[in-house]
Amino acid sequence: MELSADRREEIASFLRQRRARLSPGDVGLPPGRRRRTPGLRREEVAALAGVSTEWYKWLEQARAVRPSMETMRRIAEALRCEPGETRHLLTLAGYGEPHVPSAAEGEAVVSEHLMRMLAELDPCPAWVHGERWDFLAWNRAATVIHGDLASRRGIERNGMYQFFLGTRMRSTLVDWERHARGLVGTLRLAHGRYVGDAWFNELLDTLLARSPAFAELWADHHVRAFQEGRKEYNHPDVGRLTFEFTVLRVADERKPVMNLVTYIPVASTPTRERVEAALAMLEAQRPVARTVEVAATASR
Repeated sequence: MELSADRREEIASFLRQRRARLSPGDVGLPPGRRRRTPGLRREEVAALAGVSTEWYKWLEQARAVRPSMETMRRIAEALRCEPGETRHLLTLAGYGEPHVPSAAEGEAVVSEHLMRMLAELDPCPAWVHGERWDFLAWNRAATVIHGDLASRRGIERNGMYQFFLGTRMRSTLVDWERHARGLVGTLRLAHGRYVGDAWFNELLDTLLARSPAFAELWADHHVRAFQEGRKEYNHPDVGRLTFEFTVLRVADERKPVMNLVTYIPVASTPTRERVEAALAMLEAQRPVARTVEVAATASR
């Protein structure tokens, strides 16, 4: 099956960026004469991958060529791609995970079991988001991190939108710039499965047009898959909050991709007590009727 023009352009852009970041010494080649532009030459990558220079040039020009899986693996190895980058390149070329429904193909329904889990995790912040980072369901404690998600509509109830176009994350998340790079890397990895998808492009077009920070990071073609780590926030009312987070994929091939995110307060800090204090303040301002809230629509 021939690759779409959008996918060919994504592959070409990724290869050019990865080639530019390498020096001859990185791949065991002599430095040679001074180079006008940084990175390896096309003919060097082609030789390392065992393909013709002309064919590789066509690949970087987004021409209508159809590389095999083995050829793409050799190119990824020649470019010293990390495992996640190799998987991303293979996905772009049509050799990644089997197709999964997107939210544009049907509503992402959060099960009753998952909603009960969110409720039981309270006062640990927890939520479910889709592959585009739309918030699908969340518990009370999640509002301590993300604010009043129930009052947001459409694309504004999206984690990427709030991270780059909202004010809350920039003002509260410690080391925002570092986390921004990792977050864009996860979105880039997901995008490999939805190249040309209007539903996914709605978010990308908005972020690229309105967030210079996002546009700069997106152009880097960084990919990253992370499932756990640590984040700290400076909450305006209760002070520093320190969490260990975990991201778990909800395994149900019948539904669009969903991820469960849990934030566990670090035991050596007063985070749990501070989250409970923040929730008490929120309750005093606006009583929360339900322990778990669900987005009215999980798609567009």
